[in-house]
Amino acid sequence: MATIKEIAQKSGFSTATVSRILNADATFSASKKTRETIFRIANSLGYTSCHQLKAPYIKAALLYAVTPQKELEDIFYNNLRHTIIESARENNINLILVRHVDEIDSTIDGFISVGLLSNDELALLEKENLNGVFVGFNPNPHHYNSVEFNFREIVEEAIDLFLESGISKIGFIGGPFWPLKDSHRSVWDIRKKFFESYMRELNIFNKEYVFLGNNFSAESGYQVGKRITERYSTNDLPQGFLIASDPLSVGVLQAFNEKQIKIPDQTAIISINDIDVAKYVSPPLTTYRLDVNELGKVAVEKLRDTVNTPERAKQIISLSSKLIYRKSFTPLNSKH
Repeated sequence: MATIKEIAQKSGFSTATVSRILNADATFSASKKTRETIFRIANSLGYTSCHQLKAPYIKAALLYAVTPQKELEDIFYNNLRHTIIESARENNINLILVRHVDEIDSTIDGFISVGLLSNDELALLEKENLNGVFVGFNPNPHHYNSVEFNFREIVEEAIDLFLESGISKIGFIGGPFWPLKDSHRSVWDIRKKFFESYMRELNIFNKEYVFLGNNFSAESGYQVGKRITERYSTNDLPQGFLIASDPLSVGVLQAFNEKQIKIPDQTAIISINDIDVAKYVSPPLTTYRLDVNELGKVAVEKLRDTVNTPERAKQIISLSSKLIYRKSFTPLNSKH
């Protein structure tokens, strides 16, 4: 096993400098380049110690481009923010929350980004050559690592489950990935893209069965649900709906219940998120569980890896999910 002396000799730094950096001495001041060099050489030599288990100190920014209004509309972001902050604290990362790129301190080692950034902010990030991890999507896989859920897998599996149960008239309810003032940069939810792509591949896509709300809130879902009940009689409804988030589903259920639409008999619902309320609505939602805690923890782990080994090839880490069966949809002949 490599020693601190060997790392010092190969890096050109003193044993004292190497020791204090590897032992996470928060009182020791060293440049970002010095830390990166020492960690890279230590990793290449297979250096491990009990001190390394405590994880060396890192100063980072949480670039949180989520408005308070959006966080109220979608509890997903509130849970994610708290998970990232707590995980950073446990990993000896001093995480500073900022809302805009120009607020990032020049002394930081890296950043985690949550939310959609403008083209100008993305250009500024690249200009500053900052090491970062994006959560939920990756604006430039050549420059950044990212951690996200495998929504393609979710959407295609849900459609397959509907088809296996004899449901081929399948609708989709979603919303904008992010509300943007610039209409030329409208960014629609990736779930809609995967839904349309797979349904077209199966030759069963019907654009009349796609409904988009203004956001992902329960109120938006309620308004979409009312539009659906006004357009279709009970007998003409799509046989099933894939809904992009549980808050949307809660609103849709309210609108359907008001019109006495029986679920899953007259139309079935598969949702995405598995927030707490999903099991208490009527009927309880069959929904994909997105592990927000795991998403945040993996993002923090990837941040540390990004800071310590910035020369590594960039990665997009895709997290799987689990379908929780309840009463809004049960597969035909299923034991769930």
